[in-house]
Amino acid sequence: MSEKILVIGAGMAGIMAARTLHDAGGDVTILEARARLGGRTHTDSSLGSTIDLGAAWIHGPDGNPLTPLAEQLGVAMGQTDFVNRSGTAVQAYSPSGTKLNPTEFAKGQRLAEAAVALSDASILYQPPGRDARSLKEWVQHGLPQPATMTPDAQAGFRYWATIRAEYNDNADWELIDWALGGRYVKLPGGDLLLHGGGYKALIDHLAAGLEVRLGTAVTHITTTPNQVTVQTSSGRFSADRVILTLPLGVLKSGQIQFEPPLPAAKQQAIQRIGFGNYEKLALRFDQFYWPRQTQLFSCVGEADTDLFNAWLNLGYYSGTPLISVSHAGRRAREINRWSDDRLLDEALAVMNRLFGDEFGPIPAPQAVVRTNWQNDPFANGSYSFDQVGQQPDDRQTLAQPINQQLFFAGEATHPHFYATVHGAYETGVRAAREVAQVIRKN
Repeated sequence: MSEKILVIGAGMAGIMAARTLHDAGGDVTILEARARLGGRTHTDSSLGSTIDLGAAWIHGPDGNPLTPLAEQLGVAMGQTDFVNRSGTAVQAYSPSGTKLNPTEFAKGQRLAEAAVALSDASILYQPPGRDARSLKEWVQHGLPQPATMTPDAQAGFRYWATIRAEYNDNADWELIDWALGGRYVKLPGGDLLLHGGGYKALIDHLAAGLEVRLGTAVTHITTTPNQVTVQTSSGRFSADRVILTLPLGVLKSGQIQFEPPLPAAKQQAIQRIGFGNYEKLALRFDQFYWPRQTQLFSCVGEADTDLFNAWLNLGYYSGTPLISVSHAGRRAREINRWSDDRLLDEALAVMNRLFGDEFGPIPAPQAVVRTNWQNDPFANGSYSFDQVGQQPDDRQTLAQPINQQLFFAGEATHPHFYATVHGAYETGVRAAREVAQVIRKN
């Protein structure tokens, strides 16, 4: 390939686009605004053990292209049993710290999972709220809920149908289009947490030998009939073809100027597709102050504004006394307004309510790390979701090349594997093949 190709963004999509073209003999350079590779995958080692502050799981490892790669690289992985099929993986609590019956809570989760599947698939279970668009309308007026559940099973049902759904989509339930969400496809095999080496090991391996310009933030992209000019914080670059793998949040912000402007249909798709917020707080202690053999701790209240719902015992996997808590949607936006001190104080207060009676007063952690993807100018959020008002073909419209010069990749452009790293991986390969096909024809 004699043409010059630029790839904008060194996340998984950008690296796979460049990797595919490079290995085919292409002249390709990646422009990356950050001082590191990985984009919305970000493996941190500051707490003494690797923690992925962005994407952390392989969702559906069977048939997933990332699974054999992680195995080849010796990345440690462990199953996360979100619905407590083992009976020992999840402990749920009320906001006051009262333990819920794990068997009943898990039963409620599974009943919610079944209710969703039945109402999606069977005309016998089409509820009166079938015309509802948002997850909130559907749950409140359409999702069939068994009448005979214990209070703890009801808590599990609510957690799965609403709170966990909001966390999965990193968005508020009144914004999530439940019907479009049926287009998402999860591969089988559960969920594997990468905890030894993290996604950085995969990113570094795939990027080896590629030409990457770090600290190079794109500001303008100008397309003429014969070339594409990219203005950046480090100067001007020219190419025959450009693959854009920018997060949807960056495209929504308008911080990159296109001349001529992007087609109206693509601009409309960019604004209609949802892009949410998912934040993590990870804490390192001198010892375990929580049940060491439990993977997940769920805190379930009645209010939509309850915080600190979802805790992950990272120490279960690594053996190091590490625990993290996540917030999504409105909850993430709320804690992002807090200072570091307030966030830590509130987290410790919740931990003492949940674990203090069993493990005694919990001291300040030895080290802490938090995320703020919402206010990161190179992300402006976490990942895409199906938003009320979105059209069924918006993701395909976002992926559509422009004049055989601008090509688009990234998790938001995948019609079925969006919001995943393997989705980003596949779109990078797809965009690279589109470029190669154009070059061969010319």
